[in-house]
Amino acid sequence: MADSNTPTTLISEKTVTTAGTAVALHAAQRVKSVTIVAKTSNSGQVYVGGSDVASTTNDGLAPGDSLSIPAENWLDLADLYVDSDMSGEGVDMWAVKA
Repeated sequence: MADSNTPTTLISEKTVTTAGTAVALHAAQRVKSVTIVAKTSNSGQVYVGGSDVASTTNDGLAPGDSLSIPAENWLDLADLYVDSDMSGEGVDMWAVKA
């Protein structure tokens, strides 16, 4: 039987269908932390941020690069967005549910 204090993980991926159009990383889900990894098959950068994320808002992640975001209490995955230089590219994501 699982301990009620055992973290539950969420594993997902997100593809940006149209480059230049930010998409929510995931549906509403409270998490304690999230790690986002740019797919190694990407040929361009992917960008992580708020709903206004774009290539001009941060340097982005090169293929295989990762970004870990811890939360003091929790964060909502629906508040994180990704965009990419190339259509059809994206990220993998691992999160610990709150």
